[in-house]
Amino acid sequence: MEDWFLPQKEVVLNGSHWRDGLNQFMRYIVRSARYAAYWGCIAFHVLMALGFVGCGGKVDPILLESSLNDTQKAIAEARRLGAEEYATETFNKATRMFEGAQQAQRNGDGLLSIELAVWAAMESQIAGAQVRQRIAQNRIDGADAEGLRAVIQEMEYKTQAAQVRQLIAEEKTRRALARALRAEQQAIAAHEESMQARKDAQNVLYRSQTQVVLDKVELVLDDAQETGALTYASDNYQTARDLIAQARVALAQDNFDRAKSLAEQAESYANKARIAAVAGTSAAVSESQAAKLQAHTNATVAIARAQFEVDRAEKVNAFEHAAELFQRAITNLEGANMALTREQYDQALQLAAQAESSANDAFTTAEPIERERLAEEALEEQMAQAKDGVFRAEEVLNQPTLATMTLIPTLHVQAKALLADAKVAIADENYAHAITLAQQSHEHLMAAIDKGKEVEAVETQILEAATAVPDAEADRSEKGALIRFSGDLFQQGSSAINPKFFPKIGKLAEVLKMFADYKVRIEGHSDSSGGTEVNLRLTQRRADAFMKYLAEKCDVSLERLTAIGLGEDHPIADNNSQVGRNRNRRIDTILLTREIENHE
Repeated sequence: MEDWFLPQKEVVLNGSHWRDGLNQFMRYIVRSARYAAYWGCIAFHVLMALGFVGCGGKVDPILLESSLNDTQKAIAEARRLGAEEYATETFNKATRMFEGAQQAQRNGDGLLSIELAVWAAMESQIAGAQVRQRIAQNRIDGADAEGLRAVIQEMEYKTQAAQVRQLIAEEKTRRALARALRAEQQAIAAHEESMQARKDAQNVLYRSQTQVVLDKVELVLDDAQETGALTYASDNYQTARDLIAQARVALAQDNFDRAKSLAEQAESYANKARIAAVAGTSAAVSESQAAKLQAHTNATVAIARAQFEVDRAEKVNAFEHAAELFQRAITNLEGANMALTREQYDQALQLAAQAESSANDAFTTAEPIERERLAEEALEEQMAQAKDGVFRAEEVLNQPTLATMTLIPTLHVQAKALLADAKVAIADENYAHAITLAQQSHEHLMAAIDKGKEVEAVETQILEAATAVPDAEADRSEKGALIRFSGDLFQQGSSAINPKFFPKIGKLAEVLKMFADYKVRIEGHSDSSGGTEVNLRLTQRRADAFMKYLAEKCDVSLERLTAIGLGEDHPIADNNSQVGRNRNRRIDTILLTREIENHE
């Protein structure tokens, strides 16, 4: 670590060496700024090292949830310390950012959720440090020099917070520029839009940079006011305030160059006001107390970082997967806290660093093991869901009452095919596909049953209506409700309809019109007399003649009707007797209630 990071010898202001003391104080301000920049950089690298974002820009859900939980703990710790009362503004910022992170998670924006969560965690830690600073300040209220040092230390925390906000804003801008560049590469046609996005991103960068400077100046002015700037440096203080107001107006107008220039001038006047206020309100700063406070702060920050790493390792079950490393981290962390309580700050700093390193190693060891364990659990759960889905579908398919139910044939067949495919998918260990297929099989079966109940009710109505058709048989078939004419409907060997059946066919037509939503299949059948081919052609002519009569004489829509001759292949009685042959010579009129098209 370079020498500039080590705590430097503090400024001493006294009456006889005022100018030398002022020069020393200015060098202290520079060193403090460099110190804040260092910690801001460390915070940035911690964010990048956490590994929240995987390949392709997708956020690991487990680590995202872990980050949100860690942030919530940090806010709770700050609240426990009293940040709501003693660091209200910083604490409120942390809570608002955490609420934004939760909202981004619900919206599916993992990257934004991670950014806001990290920001909220840092603000919470700053709030806690401010409270601790306040407590330390109360302890040393007896000495004016110690009070001044506490003010300077608080300024360092605020500077660190400003640096962290700037880093996050710059990282956000960098991602916006990267997205604009990818869009430009993917579509030349979107070139103009990507250029505008780049310009907007640049504006965001300029605005963020200027805003950080203005926020920093506001912090300096607030500190200057608290240390007496209105009394000892009112001109510089008011000038800085006026320049800030002008810079904000220029920033609102997107005049970034002017806003930046005004912000830099305001920063210069604010620093002058603060220096003059400090010089006017205090004659000396206690070097020993300041060094002690600095050591306490360093140890506290180191312990907080170590605790963060321990919590992160615990989330991935490091106590099980990397027990030795994790226990070492816990032991060192406990020792660091005890050393801090005893005011042994160097020892606390050393033990905290060891705890942080061990916890980080434990996380690195345990995280892939835990990820694999979770994946195995997910696979087992998926397998169980797939098998349960198959069981549920089989339970419906194999229920004893299914054989007596009216089913939609197409849905029933599809359900069995899907169930077979689901079993194959389980054998292939494609459990996600098996779950989908089993669910679809179950849905098809339930649809076949539910729609079958509807069909059964309609068929009952049809059969009741068919009782009004003289000399006709009515029954259910695999295709739907069947109404049958047999016997001497046609002369032997002829396709001419016997006129005595015309009124009966008219009654049949009335039934068909009552149920006009269903298509109608007209099947011609014969007995076994004569040749097979002759009977096939004869039954086709008879079916055609029957269909023509329904359409032309009875006004049944021809679009609903289909005629087919089936010859002698489907007898319903014995062809060895005249009675049987009379029954086999028939026309079956079927309302196709069980076709799936009627139920979609």
